Amino acid sequence: MKFYFLRKFSILIFSLFSGITLCESQTLLPSKVDEAVLSIYDRTYVSFGQGLGNSRTPYGVKKLKPLIFEGQLSPNFILNISKRKNIGIVFFPKLITRMFNETSLPVRTPSYVPSLLFYHQINIPFIKQTLRFFIKPENQLTFLTYRLIHHSNGQNGEYLIPRTDSINYNNGNFSSNAAEIAFSWSAIDSSEVGKSFMNGRISYEYQIEYDREPAIKDKYYFNKITLESHMIYSEKIKAYITYSLMWGTKHFGSRHSIDLFLVVKPYRKLANFSVFFRAYAGPDYYNLYYENTLRACTIGIIADPLVIPMIKKQNKKRTN
Repeated sequence: MKFYFLRKFSILIFSLFSGITLCESQTLLPSKVDEAVLSIYDRTYVSFGQGLGNSRTPYGVKKLKPLIFEGQLSPNFILNISKRKNIGIVFFPKLITRMFNETSLPVRTPSYVPSLLFYHQINIPFIKQTLRFFIKPENQLTFLTYRLIHHSNGQNGEYLIPRTDSINYNNGNFSSNAAEIAFSWSAIDSSEVGKSFMNGRISYEYQIEYDREPAIKDKYYFNKITLESHMIYSEKIKAYITYSLMWGTKHFGSRHSIDLFLVVKPYRKLANFSVFFRAYAGPDYYNLYYENTLRACTIGIIADPLVIPMIKKQNKKRTN
């Protein structure tokens, strides 16, 4: 009996890390992977103006920097390795930029955040039973994702202004690399009545020393845990909520962030974008500005089709 349980436990652990999908009677196959795997931070959006709020800096609380817009360009290039769409690779050539409402409308040190993500679907009975509080197991999809991330601003100046401890916002170098592992689950109701979609994601990110700007050691985190959930209530309304905990050296300590997106698609059949309201509190994510704490409410548009993912059920017993 003891050997039997050890054998079953070994099979589950092996399937979790090897990408093998176990199925006893029925396998759920995603027909639209992006909603089940990707994060809100992988979306393309534009927010208008500086919004309402303030920024806490080492020199006190200040008004937000006057902006024309903040834009994130993040198309996703998905390569499905399996015809069943349960294994694949995604590339994001992400760029975040802010145009300041100043003379000549400058765009200072954009954030370049390209990343490469590998995902695979997992199907383990224990996980499905754990998540059945949200929805019945036959309508769940679960994935593991692994990502390599680069974050820089394309500058080569000194990070700190010489002979000071102030950051060189003009042309200071910001560069860091990270590895991330995440578990995500999706609960889908694709029936004709009451269509909805819920997604949860938990990730751990670690900053790698390779090609990292040495001077940011005490200014930027080394570890980050993120909890994210989003819900499509209908094909017109979606909500995202994300919480992150970051910690690093003793001098850096720990920091928190909370990010809320409320997305509405006013013209479902006429436009491929939605309008969003965003509330954010946490470290400023715009490279060199990370030492500041940003509290802001903004509005904008987001390339978010609000399509409720569908799932296909395959009764044939097989492994992948």
